[in-house]
Amino acid sequence: MKGAMTMTKKLAALIFVLSFIRSAAFGAESDKLIDGARKEGKMVFYTSVETEFARSLTVAFEAKYPFIKTDIFRSTHEKIFSRMNVERQTGTYTADTMSVGEFETYHMQKKGFIAPYKSPFAAAYPDGFKDPNGYWTDLYDNVIVTAFNTNRVKREELPKRYEDLLHPRWRARMVLDQNEDRWFANMLYLMGEKKGMEFMQALAKQNVSIRGGRSLATQLLGAGEYDLQIVAYWYRPHLMKKQGAPVDWIGIEPAIVALHPISIVEKSPHPNAARLFIDFAISDEGQKIFTQRGRESAKPGLKPEGYPAHLKLFPSRVQLAEKLEEYTQRYRALFVR
Repeated sequence: MKGAMTMTKKLAALIFVLSFIRSAAFGAESDKLIDGARKEGKMVFYTSVETEFARSLTVAFEAKYPFIKTDIFRSTHEKIFSRMNVERQTGTYTADTMSVGEFETYHMQKKGFIAPYKSPFAAAYPDGFKDPNGYWTDLYDNVIVTAFNTNRVKREELPKRYEDLLHPRWRARMVLDQNEDRWFANMLYLMGEKKGMEFMQALAKQNVSIRGGRSLATQLLGAGEYDLQIVAYWYRPHLMKKQGAPVDWIGIEPAIVALHPISIVEKSPHPNAARLFIDFAISDEGQKIFTQRGRESAKPGLKPEGYPAHLKLFPSRVQLAEKLEEYTQRYRALFVR
């Protein structure tokens, strides 16, 4: 017994020493990063994140590191990709960090536009929400749910499985955004190609309405123009419900999660400031900027009020980006007529 206790004490002491060494090493590396960023004095962020969130993030970053001035170029995924392409062709390197959709990030990585950086803060993120080689970490999530108008839909009617959407009661009562090709791709992966296409073909026969803009579709759902929105981002119906709109949501499992990775740009002009910004953005401090505004973090233990923690989640499979053009054509051929 005495020998076992001695062994336990030695093991505890060893763990303490190793923890101390790791902490000291992390502190030294962090100091080196800060010193380098101080000399650079600037950081440029390319992003498709809403301006409000991007600005909140950079303002908090500047407050912590007042010696770094930040600039934001906020645009669509496509325009950021195009701009990065032009910069590479002309040899003008402006961006330091970038956050776009998971499929665009995949193509940026494939083209060599982004570089690996294994932030020490990324270790806390689950598999599927970070690149194993360090090319990206999820900045924030959008959990996909199904929203409905509470004045027009009885709760007992609500679908429990995706296949329930094929019930005749839903014909001409549902809406989809015209750009749900990523959802389409992930659904085919989850269901299997054959079964998935059979499901999508049957769903298309339900006379589903198509709108340009997912958020607009949710607003129109609340106005009573539609009864059920097949693909909604959780935060939107949740917020509308809190504000008194006749809107609610249900989660059909597995619930697909749209990712918004953050990466350091290859040949970043301010690499130390870029790494420091990524560390800040994916740390508890940075992630709380999103969760306090009702948006989802992939970091365990950091969720906004009302978050559907019970749902079985499926992070969007980034490799599906390889055939995105094909998925887009197939989705449009079925639904966007």
